[in-house]
Amino acid sequence: MVNAVVFLGPTLPRPDAAAVLDAHFLPPARQGDVFRAVGAYRPRAIGLIDGVFLDVPAVWHREILWALSEGVHVYGAASMGALRAAELAPFGMRGVGEIFEAYRTGCWPGDDTRFEDDDEVAVIHAPAEAGGAALSDAMVDLRASLGAAEAAGVIDRDRSRTLVAAMKSLHFPARSFTQLNQEARAALGEAASARLIDWLAGNRVAQKRLDAIAMLEDVARLLARDPPPFRASFRFERALVWKQFVRATTIPDEAGDLVLQELRLNPPARLAAERAALGRMMAPIEPPDLPAALDRFRARQGLWSRADLDAWMQRNALDTAALEQLLGREAALDAASQQREPALQAAMLEHLRLAGQFAPLLERARTKQATLADRAATLPVGPTMAAVLDWYFTRRLGEPAPQSIALWAREHGWPSDQVFTQAVWRDYLFAEATR
Repeated sequence: MVNAVVFLGPTLPRPDAAAVLDAHFLPPARQGDVFRAVGAYRPRAIGLIDGVFLDVPAVWHREILWALSEGVHVYGAASMGALRAAELAPFGMRGVGEIFEAYRTGCWPGDDTRFEDDDEVAVIHAPAEAGGAALSDAMVDLRASLGAAEAAGVIDRDRSRTLVAAMKSLHFPARSFTQLNQEARAALGEAASARLIDWLAGNRVAQKRLDAIAMLEDVARLLARDPPPFRASFRFERALVWKQFVRATTIPDEAGDLVLQELRLNPPARLAAERAALGRMMAPIEPPDLPAALDRFRARQGLWSRADLDAWMQRNALDTAALEQLLGREAALDAASQQREPALQAAMLEHLRLAGQFAPLLERARTKQATLADRAATLPVGPTMAAVLDWYFTRRLGEPAPQSIALWAREHGWPSDQVFTQAVWRDYLFAEATR
């Protein structure tokens, strides 16, 4: 049992957070992480700062409500935490900071436009092994900085709003103070833009950081009072959707997650494990969709043209009827995979344990984690992502890179191409660190 669990990413460096609150820090929360944290650590308080929301499901409102019903004090601020706290404040989640207040009221201070978009707090950031630093700047930090410049008389309200609108029009990965400087030069003229740029160089407002620190201070004050468990004012209903979520979230566990990620890096071994796992499930499935099965088959085999497909059929002594029979079996297995993903992963882990493959994969995964954490400061910057992917496909798998990374990743069990490429990136760093 720990006093506090905090989900933290690019908003605040972990050493800075640890200086404010003695807590167990976890990476940005995804769906299921709050539920798992309560089960694994039994914390008295949870602080939600950063969370993921693009390529994997975001932390679910219902799991936060469940945590509250279990007596956990739940706080939110700065980023995903501010969003969820504004939505769940009526149920007892405690929000802290200017960003939370803006989401709660629907209005940013000094701005009469509606404030509600989740991209206001979104940033892109490096993988955790590279420090997890933000690679863009949040819209809320740009807003706060322009508001401070306006209050200091560096820029008037109309020009401030012009720049806010210009930055808001950009997709969130493109937002940065560097881009703001460029927009200022284009919109304000030489003298006014130079004055603003010079002022921003020493007076930027890191609103997300400020709010995160304020939340950590609030949690520290709460724990110093030795509070009783939180008493929810509502009754948590364990509906069917919650029971399904619990089954899906508790499979696999942390070790299983690590093993499955290592397994996915070796597609032939993963396919063998999946097929063996499906044999354990023995449940009826829907008839296959043969046209869709053919599309998936051609993508897997790299048969992009009709001539390529015909040549493959000839090499493998298949006519059209035999190919359709083969595709039917493939489609049936694909349907089982998609319809029973949580149970499939559990069955795969059972197969790996019985086959003696679980322990070696888990050992490699944990060795990789420890190695990258220990050598984070000395790891090479590395080549481009394209070069790392080429290394993975040509050297690890002995095959050319596919035309579509996203399709290949999906076909080989990865939640998204971003999760796949980050795993390959970590594997490359591990190989470099241990060669």
